[in-house]
Amino acid sequence: MMRLKVERQGEGLHPNEAVVAVNTKDGPVMMVVDATIIFPDDTVVIGWPVARDQNAAQYLVELPRETENGAWRVWVPEKELRDDDERKRA
Repeated sequence: MMRLKVERQGEGLHPNEAVVAVNTKDGPVMMVVDATIIFPDDTVVIGWPVARDQNAAQYLVELPRETENGAWRVWVPEKELRDDDERKRA
């Protein structure tokens, strides 16, 4: 499993929601997530990347929720991804 870096932008409509931004190759995209899935290092679990563009060092990832423009998958720079530490400990 992998984790994706997000930036908190604010609170959602419900107390347990957070609005976050994900940095993509086309600029930041916003999505609303359950605040409990955000790790203390401001990352969320995304699973394994769907595809890789080796020339641009980018990965196609599936997000845990739909973005504000309706996308579920986005291209993100490799530097935005982290290995899931919990998997290493198991």
